[in-house]
Amino acid sequence: MRHHRSSILRIRLAQFVTFFIVGILLVIQPVTGQSETPHQKISIVLNDFNVHPSVSQTTARTFIFDAANEGINTHELVILRTDLKPDALPRKKFKNGQVAPTEYLVNEDDARLTTIDEIEEFPAGTRQKKTISLSAGHYVLFCNIPGHYDKGMFASLQIMP
Repeated sequence: MRHHRSSILRIRLAQFVTFFIVGILLVIQPVTGQSETPHQKISIVLNDFNVHPSVSQTTARTFIFDAANEGINTHELVILRTDLKPDALPRKKFKNGQVAPTEYLVNEDDARLTTIDEIEEFPAGTRQKKTISLSAGHYVLFCNIPGHYDKGMFASLQIMP
């Protein structure tokens, strides 16, 4: 009887150890088995009238753009790829139908520019996030609300291979 009882205890101990090890492997495997690299966060402060990214150079991957509008005006964030200098983007007149000083926009349709994505206009005191994949190259981040680019709302972002 004793021998039978000790055999049952050994079997149950073996089962417990097996379940314990399998449980550990199930918990560890998803963490160590991930092949994707985590998204890098790029914080961007937009104010009247500047664009300040938390980095100006990084490596290619998927990014979370976290844009905070710390100005008093509405802003947007356009991300485009170009070989042009950030302060030399092609512009076009903004036609608002009112008698007002002429203001300009960056001409996003110009063949020298490739618009990657944008965070649409958002009000002062708020923030918006967007996940964007960028390959190696030169990018310009800017606000394309009439007149804002001309007031200095742009920054350069270099993505390395």
